[in-house]
Amino acid sequence: MTTEAFKENILPLNRKLLGFANRFMKDLDDAKDVVQEIYVKLWNMRNDLDKYNSVEALAMRMTRNLCLDKIKLKKTVSLNSVVREESTNELREEDKLSEQKLAIRRVKQTIETLDEPQKSIIQLRDIEGYEYHEIAQILNMNVNTVRVSLSRARKKVREQIITKYYNHGSEKDKRSVREIL
Repeated sequence: MTTEAFKENILPLNRKLLGFANRFMKDLDDAKDVVQEIYVKLWNMRNDLDKYNSVEALAMRMTRNLCLDKIKLKKTVSLNSVVREESTNELREEDKLSEQKLAIRRVKQTIETLDEPQKSIIQLRDIEGYEYHEIAQILNMNVNTVRVSLSRARKKVREQIITKYYNHGSEKDKRSVREIL
């Protein structure tokens, strides 16, 4: 692959790779370091990139693996405390928006507790918007396995959210969570 082809085909992946790495690393500087390392690796293997069906899938897989390696090296888990808010029957619009943001934050926190590959699959599909076949390429899995894992991951997230936060809430609260999920 020529320098021009590399610039044209590989460099535009920067935003996707950075966003994906940032979700794993939870630190923008660490995510930038990961993406930089990926670019160096891709540059070093530029002559072999034509052998791959999807260089984007390769780059995403490399990013995921490097992030997981770095997380294992740190051996730290960031636990975000969750603030419980009481819901009222008559919410103003800004209160509704605030509750939606809280629900979304809770869903993201719950996704972070999932094991691999469910965590990666749900992030790639529901957050990044990748298609099933692309996820299968990135994670080196069968498409049907991706579908089943995604279904199980969504179910697990849904159950954990409802059990943890809304078990004692109203049916209206539970319905709003189901709509988000």
